[in-house]
Amino acid sequence: MDERGYLDNYKYVFDPNGLYGCNQEAPYANPIWFKGIVRKYYNEYTDSDIVNRIYRLKTEGCGYSALTNTIFLRFYREQDRFEKIFGYPMFRSDGKLNFDELLVDFYFAMDNHNGFLWFDRFNPKEDDKYANGRGTSRFNRGWRFETYMKKHGVSVEVKTVKASPELLPKILENGPVIVGIYPTVLYDKNGEKTFEAKSGHGMSVTGVSENNLIRVSSWGQEYYIKHGSYSGFEAYQQIIYNT
Repeated sequence: MDERGYLDNYKYVFDPNGLYGCNQEAPYANPIWFKGIVRKYYNEYTDSDIVNRIYRLKTEGCGYSALTNTIFLRFYREQDRFEKIFGYPMFRSDGKLNFDELLVDFYFAMDNHNGFLWFDRFNPKEDDKYANGRGTSRFNRGWRFETYMKKHGVSVEVKTVKASPELLPKILENGPVIVGIYPTVLYDKNGEKTFEAKSGHGMSVTGVSENNLIRVSSWGQEYYIKHGSYSGFEAYQQIIYNT
């Protein structure tokens, strides 16, 4: 990794004046544009299938989006290596970070795959009971991400960690952190509620505010969460890049 460390990359991956990280809803704006990527994994898909499945990404892809952010944090200063590993340029033609192609690739490569160690169990009907898809839990998204990255020759470890506004600045020095909360309640920087839903949600942790709110990236925007205020769960995972 660059000698300055990955922490300096946060201001580029999470740009308050531009794309504040990956947005799982973005590919749905033009789903057919991604058909080449999708058909690497589902060659039988019609255009209609692709549209429907990328809509599913839009509704259940928050964990994939948060993990995609960590790849850009790790490789931001290694653009050539990034493209060699993943097959996509780091930047789009308009100069913005190319979150969407990598997100779609990760999602279609690993969604509905579950396993342990080297065993991979693919369940194409995993989402059938859920109107907006099952999404990921902290248990399966770690395996999916580690497996996806291993296929690309990158060794990572996804670890559950205990975190708080006091601990996070130090924790973040060792690698990116993502958080899952339930129910989903998000705030602005002043602690005013801006979004609420009964479902769970996964996001990238991007820092801690002066008033002890945890800053996160969700849907390509900046939000905040209040530590200890979630009745269902509030779980943190750290991504350790070994290569």
